[in-house]
Amino acid sequence: MKYDPTDTARMFLFVHEIPQNRGLMVESIQHWSGGQPGDSWCAFFVLFILDICFGGKDKNPLKRSGAVQVIYDQAKQENWLTTSPVNGDLFIYVNDADHAFHIGIYAGFHNGIAGNTSEDGKSSNGVGVFEHGLTTNTAHIKYIHYPR
Repeated sequence: MKYDPTDTARMFLFVHEIPQNRGLMVESIQHWSGGQPGDSWCAFFVLFILDICFGGKDKNPLKRSGAVQVIYDQAKQENWLTTSPVNGDLFIYVNDADHAFHIGIYAGFHNGIAGNTSEDGKSSNGVGVFEHGLTTNTAHIKYIHYPR
């Protein structure tokens, strides 16, 4: 890995939607990662950041998908889930049925950086990229330690 995911994600804290799930930078992230304008983009943001950190799409170990569940399923299959996250790991919010619906970069100290979220981190369909506390029930947060 060439670059730190947390530091790289922080460089994009200026990205905000204009209007919902749209805007030049948001659509660039969506396009780069295989999405369409208007798509939910938290997973695309994670793919975009890791593409930069690994030095290209072909070196990123995550499956290319805008569906957080696909990344979560891959992490379970590859045994990447951890209960002791480190800076740069991924966090995923899951519901009571263990369905994944939001993803971001773990920034340490129970904080994360995510795209398509709100400033307080409570929305999985917010207005931009924000660094925030992980605000959901801790039983509904899963962590992924992917190969670096």
